Amino acid sequence: MTSEMRANPVYTAHDYPLIRNLSDDDMPATWEEWRAAFEKLEAENRRQHSIACRVRVDAGKFKAWLEANSLSGSERTRQRYAQERLDMKRARQAERRAMERIVFPERLRRVESSSTGTKSERSFGLIHAAIAGLALAWLAHHWLG
Repeated sequence: MTSEMRANPVYTAHDYPLIRNLSDDDMPATWEEWRAAFEKLEAENRRQHSIACRVRVDAGKFKAWLEANSLSGSERTRQRYAQERLDMKRARQAERRAMERIVFPERLRRVESSSTGTKSERSFGLIHAAIAGLALAWLAHHWLG
């Protein structure tokens, strides 16, 4: 799945030296230099009305991803990793919304009709909420490991 939203990989000051060690390209020597260049890039993107979502790159997870995909660290692979993380997050959000529409169809009808409902209708909604919570917990467990 390719997102319509572009990802911008970002790094913490703590992770930056580790990410830099994983990379075979020329990254700025310090996090502060990288941060200044990143802020200039974001400002230019805003002027051009090109919005991207910041995606934090964790050094340990990035290293594991590189090894799992037999890749070396580069600007391109950092961008690809960030985009995959963003796309997965957006897919999970879409699935959550779809699950809510399946599990809570009466909530959608109630919002549209603005009815308060009877006590038994509200109890039925609580049962659906409990089932949905269990389903989402199960999905999260399997997706996130």
